[in-house]
Amino acid sequence: MAMPFSRESWVWYICGIGMIIARLIARRILFRSLRGLQIDDWIMSIFTFTCYTALMVVSNRWEKARSNLEPRDFDFSAFGEDQISRRVYGSKMMIVTEQMQISVVWSCKVCLLIMYYRLTRTAQRIEHIAIRILFAYVALGYIAMQVLYFAVWCRPFPEYYAVPTNSIQCNTLLHHRITKAIINISSDLVMLTIALPMLLRSRLPWKRKLVLCGIFSLGIFTVAAAALNSYYSFSDPYSGTWMFWYIREASMAIIVANVPFTWTLLREVFEVGDFDENVQAWTFHPHARTVSIATNVTQQTASSGLHTRTRGSQVDMHESKGTQSTTLVGLSSLDAEKGQSPAKSSASEDFDMDLEIQTIRTHDFAPPL
Repeated sequence: MAMPFSRESWVWYICGIGMIIARLIARRILFRSLRGLQIDDWIMSIFTFTCYTALMVVSNRWEKARSNLEPRDFDFSAFGEDQISRRVYGSKMMIVTEQMQISVVWSCKVCLLIMYYRLTRTAQRIEHIAIRILFAYVALGYIAMQVLYFAVWCRPFPEYYAVPTNSIQCNTLLHHRITKAIINISSDLVMLTIALPMLLRSRLPWKRKLVLCGIFSLGIFTVAAAALNSYYSFSDPYSGTWMFWYIREASMAIIVANVPFTWTLLREVFEVGDFDENVQAWTFHPHARTVSIATNVTQQTASSGLHTRTRGSQVDMHESKGTQSTTLVGLSSLDAEKGQSPAKSSASEDFDMDLEIQTIRTHDFAPPL
């Protein structure tokens, strides 16, 4: 027996919010301070959280009130004034639901693209350029989709909540959903085609490769949810089944966007170590510094006789650690042990000139054949 919409939606909500909270806890453990949170953390914890909560609330209100989403031969004349007013209210809730669902999905795309941007900064140049182009595609696609929704597909705009409406584009949103499906699914597929080949080409141990590929392959579930959402929206727009997939797609997008950031929390809770303790960990964090960089700087300054006692002591600490323990998207354990955020750590201050330095260990990636 299928779960009622109200129950399923709140089950998904608990899962989605749980992943956002897990991400923030993991980042708090990593940085020892909320001041270390980055822009994608704030987008997820404030904007996405708010839109996701609103999506659940208004979609449940729509489900109870219903809307003008009925076949063209449906007889609204049999409705009383109160019923018509209720349908108008439900139709307005449908507009808000649509906007909140788009906001959740697109904000998750932005968070993933920010992560991929860090990931590709020292990978092949073409991959870094591809991410920047994809950023532009997602942004322009969002703008085009919204312009078409508010100014083209249904005119005048009040027809979106008129009962009855004068056009099927105002209640089924057919053209709008076709546009959204094309931009949404294509951008997700491009993200996967950029990330997975790069991971497979890397020089990471196969155990770690498989784990990372598994994490990033979760995006396939988001694509599948988007495809099923589109299928039910096109094949049976009047049944309301598509609303279930609206919730599922938004929830899967949140889960996929947050899973890569929870390794620190899992390591703390279950006391698990890195994928391979003998190999330097791979970090995406823009403030992370490799041992090789610190060692090279020390050698250069030592030869010129200009290095300071402070910098020398920091390098000694790096060398005594051997390899840094980092998470998938995190900072080195050296800064964490000092209890300092990356922006405030002395290591970061010493390398202010290299703030835009590589975010992936270059030795992890094999040169192209």
